[in-house]
Amino acid sequence: MFSNQSKNTIIHLIKDTVKGEKELENLKQSLILQITDSNISYQTCFLHLAYEKDRITRNDLEVFLQNQQIRFDQREISILKYTTYQDFLDLMLPNNQIFLKQYQQKQMNYNNPTSDILNLIGKIIGKNIEIIRKIQAYLDALMLRYDKNTLLNFLCPKTDKNMPVFLQLLKNIDLDISFEDVVCAMRRLDKDQDSDVNRFDWEELVKCSKPPKSNQSSRGNLQKYISKQQSQLSMHRSESRQKTDQENINSNRNVQLKSSTKSLQKHSSLMEEQILEFQLHLITIGKLNEELDQIKLELSSRADYSIQQAFQFFDLDVDGSIGLQDLKLGFLQLGIDVNEFIIRQLLHNYSTHHSQTQWDLNDFKCLFPDSKQSLNSYIGAFTYETKKIIKILIQKYLELIRYKKESTNQMGSDMKNIDIIFNFIDLDQDGIITQDDFKVLDVKSKHVLLFFQSFQEYPYQITYNQFQKYFI
Repeated sequence: MFSNQSKNTIIHLIKDTVKGEKELENLKQSLILQITDSNISYQTCFLHLAYEKDRITRNDLEVFLQNQQIRFDQREISILKYTTYQDFLDLMLPNNQIFLKQYQQKQMNYNNPTSDILNLIGKIIGKNIEIIRKIQAYLDALMLRYDKNTLLNFLCPKTDKNMPVFLQLLKNIDLDISFEDVVCAMRRLDKDQDSDVNRFDWEELVKCSKPPKSNQSSRGNLQKYISKQQSQLSMHRSESRQKTDQENINSNRNVQLKSSTKSLQKHSSLMEEQILEFQLHLITIGKLNEELDQIKLELSSRADYSIQQAFQFFDLDVDGSIGLQDLKLGFLQLGIDVNEFIIRQLLHNYSTHHSQTQWDLNDFKCLFPDSKQSLNSYIGAFTYETKKIIKILIQKYLELIRYKKESTNQMGSDMKNIDIIFNFIDLDQDGIITQDDFKVLDVKSKHVLLFFQSFQEYPYQITYNQFQKYFI
């Protein structure tokens, strides 16, 4: 039976895929317009990446991505199709037929690609890698909870033969999206191009999924913990039998054993699910922060960026601080539409003021990077590209806040869940957990460090009350 949290994971997978495909289409349209205006062809761009060969090798692509400062790993590269010229065109050409026709009507010269065009090509490949990364992260999370067949059976419902499998899945998870969004999702998920996302397509996606190695270790630790609980329950049952009338035990033993076994199995299943949910929470928070660091790195290398100018961009009333109204207006300038509650949450999370309703420059430096350029006191207007990076950075912070709120609310909806997680980590049962205690989860140490740093004044140990407040 699929939990609501697992259904939400699938919903986020589809929504993020749709969002990524739309952003990718905008980048592709920008590229074709720049190529047209610069009298450059896709063929010369391909030859540039392939070093004048007839195909792009993995080494060619890795060198290009490193030069463009785009993060990637070997699994993401192996999923991406880029080798031949046709593969390259499939990656770069927009799906909008109007743009394609405009491109075909123009006579192209074969000039070498400019740095701006290479930058756009890098962003298109980077966006593809980002979409792949997110899909695989969601599938990794699902594979932590379910075996492959159980997962595929849920992703490929066949209750209605007259309805496409993908639409049946959307109905089962109560996801109501537009036809355009369905097309965007299928563009990425429909591997065999048969106008549906069926079992073959999900198998192609799942076979690339590699849940964290911590899965096996965590499950092993869970089993040890569960076995310990089983042993304690067995001992307790034995003591009870000695104190109870023998005839009464003989007549009710089978009923009690069956009831205890069912109760224990249910408790063990709940325990395992909650601990794996917390592990996924730490991993996802860690990955979102890694993406933030990557965006900050890109922003800090811009020649027209300085942190002072970024602060002044939001400090609209020029009073040396950034409040709610400043952020609302600043977000509108960047084209970010977000409700006031999330903005207040953003202010609260990164403010050192007692009221936690405004930022000074020191608070702002926690969100925005210092410039790596020698001209770090730049005070001119931001270019379109720099504003776009600032917008992406803000949106990533908002995504982090939304995820953390949703995830902690889900886990903290029942105090028993918090007890289960805390007691599992607190092996010596002294009511305090340290970073060393988190080794039982086999989560990366930097992700554990982020969790501890989220507490006020960064404690080296966390009490149960502090741990409980994290989820409330």
